[in-house]
Amino acid sequence: MTEIPTPTSHIEAFAAAAAAHGDITTDESALIERGRDFWGFGGTAGLLLRPHSPDDIGAIMRLASEYGVAVVPRGGASNCSGGMMPAADRVLLDLTGLNRILDIDVENRRARVEAGVVNSDLQTALAPHGLCFSPDPVSAHLATVGGNIIENAGGPHALKYGVTYNHVLSINVVLPDGSTVTFSANDEGPDLLGVLIGSEGTLGIITEATVALRPIADVTHSLMGAFASAREAADTIAAIIATGVVPAAVEWLDRAGIAGLQQFYDTGYPLDADSIVLIDVDGTAAEVERDQGIVERVLGERATEVRVAEDENDRAALWYGRLNAPNSVVESGKGFFIGDVTVPRDRIPEMQQAIQSIAACHADGLLFIAVCGHAGDGDLHPTTFFDKDNPLAASALEAANNEIIEAALDLGGTITGEHGVGTEKIPFMAKRFTSVEIAAQRSIKKAFDPAGLLNPGVMLPAASADEPDAPAFGAAVRDVLTRSITYDPGAQLTSGKNTDITTNLGNLSLTVGADTTIEQLNRHLDAHAVTCAAVPATGMERTMGELVATATGAEREHLRHALLGVDVMIVDGHRARFGAETMKDVAGYDTKRLYIGGRGAFGTLEALCFKIVVKA
Repeated sequence: MTEIPTPTSHIEAFAAAAAAHGDITTDESALIERGRDFWGFGGTAGLLLRPHSPDDIGAIMRLASEYGVAVVPRGGASNCSGGMMPAADRVLLDLTGLNRILDIDVENRRARVEAGVVNSDLQTALAPHGLCFSPDPVSAHLATVGGNIIENAGGPHALKYGVTYNHVLSINVVLPDGSTVTFSANDEGPDLLGVLIGSEGTLGIITEATVALRPIADVTHSLMGAFASAREAADTIAAIIATGVVPAAVEWLDRAGIAGLQQFYDTGYPLDADSIVLIDVDGTAAEVERDQGIVERVLGERATEVRVAEDENDRAALWYGRLNAPNSVVESGKGFFIGDVTVPRDRIPEMQQAIQSIAACHADGLLFIAVCGHAGDGDLHPTTFFDKDNPLAASALEAANNEIIEAALDLGGTITGEHGVGTEKIPFMAKRFTSVEIAAQRSIKKAFDPAGLLNPGVMLPAASADEPDAPAFGAAVRDVLTRSITYDPGAQLTSGKNTDITTNLGNLSLTVGADTTIEQLNRHLDAHAVTCAAVPATGMERTMGELVATATGAEREHLRHALLGVDVMIVDGHRARFGAETMKDVAGYDTKRLYIGGRGAFGTLEALCFKIVVKA
């Protein structure tokens, strides 16, 4: 009988073979230090491997596949959902050495970088050219570009400029079998680039990325509005956006957050406000003058106090309280947990009220819950503080977090807008998705990583008894991945005969039946004085479902940036919903991307959800 090697012997055999491709560390202190993220979550790997170059990663993954060794990629380790979880039978692949900025193409506004380039280092290199990379998470001084991509990072300015997805032109990826592939925004057919973005290091290892850049705005001014109620604040945000002004940022902080953070440092914010909103307007001097005037007027109609900051020192002072919150959390000495839920923008007041009701219910174990976040896209970060010596804290924290997520889901939201599922939110995946939707996502994982060796234990829950098989869906993913798919020209593209159209002006989203014609939808948009980048002005007899399923060229590109969600009948015969009205959602794999140009291979479309913009 063949003796099954122990995990340790697997690791040792792998290490001997991989030594030619990277620097190996087995020092326990180094393994402990590198195995933890910024927030202290993590584990201890069997060994740490730093590749000599990007070209070595393919060989490393081939060896990992040969020896059956699981690999945990590590970037800047700024993730705060337990997305990096090494263990004794796993290899920690440290990608921070892949930190070269390979090219800055000023004329075409793009940069080619290795995955380990730190976000803020890239911004520093771009600044002399008057350019920037739009994603600006608060962790930019730690987060790498590769990390931005696998988490689909957002940040304060995602409202106007979009999340990471909107700024990635192509990525070079090493798949778990060691093969290398390039996914591009210009690829025809299903959007595999979109599936990789936000996949939390479970489908492939990004070695290089080409990202789109934008000019740094000539002028940026900041404003603050203080409000007597969350509803007044939310209605004011809606009123500003209804004017056609798109602020560069709209940030939120509630009464508990203002008072709580004031215990640790002077925020400078009014302590009698129920909520404050911080707003950036940017552009040319003329654009800022126009937009600032509109924003000031709308704020003045509802806010109890309005502040304006036009020079850099005043702007820094105004934003300090919000941007310094993560550091203050760490330095406070208190126990804390930073949450991440997203709701449609018009449901923020109800979400804030729910959070504070939850905090009151668990006051015996918690100190307070501060709500801050990105009000422009409904992404909130309830930060729970507790006394580390309180024996009731652990159970209260768990219960409160569960209830906050339930509240977000009840309001049409999602379990994570930008932090990711990691290991922390796996228990909530079955609340966010049906068993059919999880089965479809599991088939994506299997298509990319049949042996389950890449970042195991992250994102997907264990299979449940009621989870159906989705073999046809999985086969279609494999065929697209291997570029061997043959589309059926007679495939059904839509089902359900749904022609309903619903416009949510408070959230700036549009839900439309897949059998609605482009002509019908254009008439609806005109009647409501809104536009949608995904809706063309030609081929008016086509249905919206046909447009999505057969999209190519410019139409495909517009759809990529405007599509929020799809209701589908997957090819295996089960109904599912991928995506929703939420502007940010990184829960699970972004499965809706497969339906863009999918030509019926993954099933039929029944309804679609898009972003819209108010006509200026």
